[in-house]
Amino acid sequence: MPLCTVGGMRTITARWFTPSRIERIRLIVIHDMEAPEGPLTAENVAQYFASTDTKASAHVCADNNSRVRCVPDVYTAWAAPGANADGLQLELAGYMRQSREQWLDEYSRGALDQGAQQVAEWCRLHDLPPRQLTRAELRAGLRGITSHVDVSEVYQRSDHTDPGPNFPWGIFLALVHTYLGDAEPPAEEETVTAPTWPGRVLRLATPLMEGNDVRRWQRQMRARGWSIDVDGIYGRASERTARAFQEEKGLVVDGMVGAVTWRTSWEAEVT
Repeated sequence: MPLCTVGGMRTITARWFTPSRIERIRLIVIHDMEAPEGPLTAENVAQYFASTDTKASAHVCADNNSRVRCVPDVYTAWAAPGANADGLQLELAGYMRQSREQWLDEYSRGALDQGAQQVAEWCRLHDLPPRQLTRAELRAGLRGITSHVDVSEVYQRSDHTDPGPNFPWGIFLALVHTYLGDAEPPAEEETVTAPTWPGRVLRLATPLMEGNDVRRWQRQMRARGWSIDVDGIYGRASERTARAFQEEKGLVVDGMVGAVTWRTSWEAEVT
């Protein structure tokens, strides 16, 4: 099987892929490997893709200490039906059943770090925004980062649910932003319990509303993967984010952060 090292990353070419693309790259899709963890997990899974009769592949596999290239970016990997033609597929060492604590143990921290480096490289190379898409945004064709479970739910062409409900998205995205050199990455830890609603409805107004409560809500939305500046000013970008969030959650879509939208912004994600 083809095996070489290119630019410091080992290459083990997958057996199954399409040697072309019919759509512009718009997505990075996160998967987990469902394979035993070890120092050669990425290599072992790449070897599986290279020899299996199952028609599956990914662009890159990452474990706690390395990344292995399986399919070039300019080719189409077979990993997430509905998001293959326009997606880049990243396999991370881990299991869907892992608890949050297991995703944050020493081994998985290394895998998250390797994966974040790859995602940052892809975002820079393909001009992709380093944010997790909501399912509504994925369905609408927006560009960014998604998961196999969200692809399954949106396109209904597979039943995979990785990387699982306990995947630490906030920490992973913070690492991505760090490797991109962002001055203010999203908060590393997701907060589940909402702080007390400030008692004023955050809304677009003249003059623009600003303050620590606006900044707190913006920071929480960014930690959940929304592309929003944490500047403490409730402008049009904040209103658009609020409307999209309200639509996704089935709330009244008014672009204002009242008590219900505020509380829902801190509720745990259900996948």
